[in-house]
Amino acid sequence: MSTELDLLNVIKRLINSRQYRVSIHAVRHMIEEGFSEASILEAVAGRSKIIENYPDESRCLILGHFRLGEKVRSPLHIVCDYSGMELVDIVTAYIPQRPWWITSSKRGRAQ
Repeated sequence: MSTELDLLNVIKRLINSRQYRVSIHAVRHMIEEGFSEASILEAVAGRSKIIENYPDESRCLILGHFRLGEKVRSPLHIVCDYSGMELVDIVTAYIPQRPWWITSSKRGRAQ
């Protein structure tokens, strides 16, 4: 991938065309934290950005937001595996929380 923006655009295109899989690990977080697959799709499709890229693993961490209510939005982290560029694997998704994250884009203590 030439840039992170190019990578993000490819991931968005694949997800918008429903060429993705959601791992059981992501589903566990959905159940425990109270968001849905639709929340993940909304977060990626919106004003999302790659905040960490791990090219050696063909994975990246995307920060997006989803609606919790009419006036409330929540940050959401989505880890995507893009090793097979015809399909994106959503490895996990979670709401960033302290102490692991100071803000939605700044890490706290080591995990």
